[in-house]
Amino acid sequence: MTEQSTSSNVNITDSVLNQSPVIKDAQIVNVNYMQPPSTSSSDEDGWDAVGSIMKEHNSRLEIEGDFQFQGVSAKTEIPPVHPAIHEITFYEKDKAPADEEYDPDDHKELYSNKIITRVQFEDLLKLESKFISIIGRAGSGKTVLSKKLTKAFSSSHRVCIHIKFMDMNNKQPLTLRKLFLDNMIPGQDEKVYENAFNWLKKNDEKLILVLDGFDQAQYTLDKKCSKINYDDCVPEKQLIHNLFIKHLFPNSLLVVTSRPHAVLYLPEPARPQVTYALGDLSLEDAKELFLAFADEDLWRKINTTSSQMLSMCRNPLMLQMIISSNIHPSEDIGDASTPTRLFATVMENLTYSHNFQFPESMGELARKLQVLAFAATKHRKVVLTAKELRDGGVDPTTIHDIVVQLHCHRRPINSRLLEGNTKFYFCHQTFQEHLTASHVVYGMPVEEFQEFGETLLFEEHWTVVRRFVCGLLFDLESKAVSGKYELCFTTIHSK
Repeated sequence: MTEQSTSSNVNITDSVLNQSPVIKDAQIVNVNYMQPPSTSSSDEDGWDAVGSIMKEHNSRLEIEGDFQFQGVSAKTEIPPVHPAIHEITFYEKDKAPADEEYDPDDHKELYSNKIITRVQFEDLLKLESKFISIIGRAGSGKTVLSKKLTKAFSSSHRVCIHIKFMDMNNKQPLTLRKLFLDNMIPGQDEKVYENAFNWLKKNDEKLILVLDGFDQAQYTLDKKCSKINYDDCVPEKQLIHNLFIKHLFPNSLLVVTSRPHAVLYLPEPARPQVTYALGDLSLEDAKELFLAFADEDLWRKINTTSSQMLSMCRNPLMLQMIISSNIHPSEDIGDASTPTRLFATVMENLTYSHNFQFPESMGELARKLQVLAFAATKHRKVVLTAKELRDGGVDPTTIHDIVVQLHCHRRPINSRLLEGNTKFYFCHQTFQEHLTASHVVYGMPVEEFQEFGETLLFEEHWTVVRRFVCGLLFDLESKAVSGKYELCFTTIHSK
């Protein structure tokens, strides 16, 4: 299938959701919140209050932006490209798919055997369902898409609120109003919050809640849910559960993004009506986005030297890392023109992680992560539990301080090395594969390495890991690693 780029900058000028969208400019359309949809004084006060809050909300969303490349400014206007979007049959009767497994071919469509139909971005703006989920692998662009949906849904008589689960995770009980308005959009008077919330309760058919990153929640939803009132002060988990079962704001549209594993085991009443899976960018769209930040020469170099790097560009997170690492190369490693050099550059700069506070060196922590990654890959896993981290000597409560950081730029990008709160996974599968290969090269005893090379390394399951092993030994010339260079060289020629 060919990817068809469509603009995400849409103003729905009618309050009916399934009205055909009208393409507008690149910013959130200036919404006329001062023109109430009815004439009663209470509605006017409520609508004015909503307007005051939403202007602050939209302003913050604009400041965050969609694509934030470390140390690299866009040379041209960022093209309106989107990953492939498919409607899938995620839940079948009372069953969900099996948990995510490691697959060396992470570029095939997510749940390809469950695809119903390909949809375009505009189709998401005309949904009649009241609860949808958008799932995708790490780095697939879920957050960017959620922001574009929020901007596209903004209209004169619709209120679209975008919230990240990573910004919630409240430890103390709170009300629904505190969760979505007071805490997320601070700085307003008490009366403003009160009037706005009352208006939203009364006009919930005009409300759209976009909740990004359910896999970042520090809880799972139980099979049973105690129904609550709007003003009840309860744990955040209970508020979210009541939203998912459509007990609160029953007429609103709820959009939730997540890694697949977090929504696998939602209790049946709390499951979305429709599930969409994100794929990769088309190669054409990846190139268009690439050239908005980098020169044609760099694209041509990657195109001619590494087909794997070219494929990696189809993932938005990886594309960002490739561009940033090549424009700001490591002095020790040099250009990041191969996957091995790219990840060696990124791993080298983890020592600059924001708020990096560990009792051990980054090198010691990296060795522990390499062992964990190898075990996960061996057992076909991409999700790690907190217990597995602790058993491997890694504290799950501090691992979030390690963020992906690139050379010559001390502000971290919006991605941690390990994501999740109750379950953990690397921010991209390729990090797991590179760490796995690093364990094979630097941590595995020579005798075990020889047996591994002769029995497992050349199986299909280890395809990507094998490339990294060869890259670490040959591209970066790690010849002093206890004779493994010669062993690998001999094994390759014997195959």
